[in-house]
Amino acid sequence: MKPVHLIGMPYRLGADPEKNGAVDCLHLAKTVLANYGIRTPEPTKDWYRKFRKGEYQIFKEELEKWGNKTEHSKIGTVGLCKSNEGYGLAVYWEKGWLSCGESEVRWSPPGYLEVVERYYPMKSNFVMH
Repeated sequence: MKPVHLIGMPYRLGADPEKNGAVDCLHLAKTVLANYGIRTPEPTKDWYRKFRKGEYQIFKEELEKWGNKTEHSKIGTVGLCKSNEGYGLAVYWEKGWLSCGESEVRWSPPGYLEVVERYYPMKSNFVMH
C-alpha cells in the first residue's frame, strides 16, 4: 500500500491497513517504511499490552530496535510524538509527517506535531532491490 492511500484512513488500535481498512500508528510506520524497502520488527501482543497500560516507554524500546536516534527528519525517519492522549508514532513523508490523529491518518507540516525523538533505520533494515 502506498503512503498516500493511508491519508484519511480511520485510526483503530491494532489495525493493519491491508487487513482491516483502518490503521494504528505502529502499522502506519511499518507500511510507510515498507514502501521504501525498509524492514521493521513485527509488533507483539506485549507491545499492545504495555501501550494499553500507559507504559509509553515501550515506544522507545521498540524504536531502538528499528533504528538509531537522529536529530534530522528525512524520508524513513520515525518520530515519537507527544499529544494530549499520550504518545504515538509519525513517519516523515513528502516533507512532513504522516500520523494517526484522534480519528484518522493525516499529513502535517514540520513543526505541527510535537516530535520528541526521531529514529532513522539502521542500514541492516534496508532491503536490497
